[in-house]
Amino acid sequence: MSPWQRNIGVRLCVAVFFLLPALRAIDWERTEIEQRAEIGETLPPYEFTFKNSGTAPVSITNARAGCGCLAPVIDRETLAPGETGKVLVKFDRTGLVGEVARTITITTDESRNNTYELTLRANLPEPLTIAPRLVFWKSENSASTKSIDIKINFATPVEITDATCNRDNFDLALVALEPGRHYRLDITPRDIATPRLAVITLKPAAPLPAGTTLTAYAQVR
Repeated sequence: MSPWQRNIGVRLCVAVFFLLPALRAIDWERTEIEQRAEIGETLPPYEFTFKNSGTAPVSITNARAGCGCLAPVIDRETLAPGETGKVLVKFDRTGLVGEVARTITITTDESRNNTYELTLRANLPEPLTIAPRLVFWKSENSASTKSIDIKINFATPVEITDATCNRDNFDLALVALEPGRHYRLDITPRDIATPRLAVITLKPAAPLPAGTTLTAYAQVR
């Protein structure tokens, strides 16, 4: 083999080395967990289990939560080869409803490819659903009545006693289809000559969980 050929061979080996992904020492049992909590319930802690499958000790240097609602705790920051550990995460659901996803980025002292992303998903039923959230009229339309459907999803009924508007040029009529469970809110603009946006607030007879949306909107465009 000529020196030129040997030189090309060395360059190819170096290029392949840097193109191949570095093997990571930390193996996770799973990197995504989904949990459900009923209305008023707290989410159970999320537990991510990991193992050092490498041949040298590995340390976790940082656990960065994607939002302030997550509180990760690592039970063992440095693992010898073959040792296992876990990340326990508390997820504060306050103000969150529906399908929610949050992430935690784990960083280790591995020389290359040393970050891991953990995903936490939560299914959080809404205490109260309002559909549609916005009703609107255009100036070329008539000032007809439009309705918003309101459903209470608690295990026990909660009465909606009233609905108020921050503007006096909309008329509201709250209709109890099934008291404590199902309501209809009829909204009628007194005119549609002037564009405007109104905020409508529902008033429940009993306090609802923090973060429950009690507002809807009416707009003349």
